[in-house]
Amino acid sequence: MPLKLKLAAHERLIVNGAVMVNGGCRTTLIIRNFAHIMREKDVLHEPDANTPTKRLYFILQAMLMQPPPSQELVASYRLAHSQLCQAYVRSENLAVLAEVDRLVGLGDCYKAMMKLHPLIAYEAELLNVPQHEWRRAGQREETESPSPRSGPPARFPTPVRQERLTLAAAAE
Repeated sequence: MPLKLKLAAHERLIVNGAVMVNGGCRTTLIIRNFAHIMREKDVLHEPDANTPTKRLYFILQAMLMQPPPSQELVASYRLAHSQLCQAYVRSENLAVLAEVDRLVGLGDCYKAMMKLHPLIAYEAELLNVPQHEWRRAGQREETESPSPRSGPPARFPTPVRQERLTLAAAAE
């Protein structure tokens, strides 16, 4: 089944490691065969990879952008993935990480990255850091800056508190 991409004006995407930029108007592209494709809104910049799960996402992104991934990159993925598996204790989080590993084994790093989005949001709550906004760079300038987190932190059951402590230690 072909992949249909609707691109905004000047939106960037990466296809098999090549950065492509759309022209001045909206465009629809249809990709008829398998290619490693990543939209600008899904790119995580290195300074933003400031939590353990975001670092895993960043490694997967590098694996996607530079196929086939180097042995060093695969080793970095294995280490980061195993550390997260030790840090998270909730079964739903461990299931996400197992699915990520399965997708990486199949060579589908993009789907593995997308599986991490909810875990990145959950991690932000645990570590009490701002949520990551998945947007194009131009959209960030057009919108208001996010308001700081207000109110008391949410209460979590005991296993989540343990995850908070373990992830906080992993983030240091």
